[in-house]
Amino acid sequence: MRINIAANSQIDDYQINKAINSFIARFSEISSDDFVVSSPDVIWFLTGGSEHNALKFIESQNKYCFIASPENNSWAAATEVKAYLNEKGINTEIFDLDKLETLEPVKKYLYKKEDNINHTLGIVGKPADWLIASIPDKILLKEVLNIETMKFSWEEILSLEESDPEDIKNILNIKNFPADDKCISLVNKLNTLIKVNNLNALALDCFSFHKEHKYTSCIPVAILNSLNFPVACEADLCSASGMIVFSRLLGRVPWMANINHVSKTSAIFSHCTAPLYLLDDYEISDHYETGFGASIKGNVKKQQVTIFRIDRKLEYCFISLGEVINTGNILNGCMTQAEIKMSAKSLFLLREFPLGNHHLIVDGDHSDILAEYFKDKGFRIV
Repeated sequence: MRINIAANSQIDDYQINKAINSFIARFSEISSDDFVVSSPDVIWFLTGGSEHNALKFIESQNKYCFIASPENNSWAAATEVKAYLNEKGINTEIFDLDKLETLEPVKKYLYKKEDNINHTLGIVGKPADWLIASIPDKILLKEVLNIETMKFSWEEILSLEESDPEDIKNILNIKNFPADDKCISLVNKLNTLIKVNNLNALALDCFSFHKEHKYTSCIPVAILNSLNFPVACEADLCSASGMIVFSRLLGRVPWMANINHVSKTSAIFSHCTAPLYLLDDYEISDHYETGFGASIKGNVKKQQVTIFRIDRKLEYCFISLGEVINTGNILNGCMTQAEIKMSAKSLFLLREFPLGNHHLIVDGDHSDILAEYFKDKGFRIV
């Protein structure tokens, strides 16, 4: 660990050495050799007015830990530097000196292993024409999120043999789960595609399938998502990528939903499919846009949720907490709806600076782990 002390010009060598000795006495795992005058990975802000001294050692390709305290404008200086480096996409983390019992959290941040796990996303058909803000460059997906893509046609899917795994049988046996022969056949063929090609997620061009076969994929999507396999509708690659990340981090697939309306107090989200864990109950209804097939009309549980999405340039991630307060009441909209109370700031961002239409929603507060992951990947959190 290489630690540099940032202080204003009025702090002399005696005060610096006194601070170093105090730091070593508190954290026995380091010695005076860990304190450096150049190329640090940790900057300890001793006082305010130290911003320019800290910036002298910053290199754009690195990430840095800041240690600060409430005293002597230390935290103020660290905050100013962090704001400046955030603009440049340089990752930093501020650690509270008063709350550090050891330096393990600092080491964990600095030396965390890179996420080099590759994921393969199967794209069936092509992204919907209306997704003008939701299709990242595939090379960028690989470079930033380690997601590779494979393309398939619906004709390939329908020509596959059907697999019949036990986990799919189990979920089909859930009380009142509606699965006709077409549904069972499609979900089993998709499962074959997944197994044969070692896929980690799917993005389905569902509307072309609806148009050609007069049948919807909403229920097969709900089945696979309920089994923690990410499947995005409309071949939305931003949503599919977010689903992959969340599923890997926390073992659950989010609900992909449209934004139907944003007011000053809440937002209404909807879609014609949903993972079953989010629902108190549900019934089967016609698919909204096409009027045929089958979709899930569910009552989303009233609980705290996390809402997030990434942008197509893989630069920003929107993360917000919310509270499901009601089922949506939009007559001409997708069947599963939820009205979610959110902060004024989050609602303002959804109205004025949205990253796109579809957002991902999951129960509970997962804002910290999402922010940490995407920040490490170079995203700016909004």
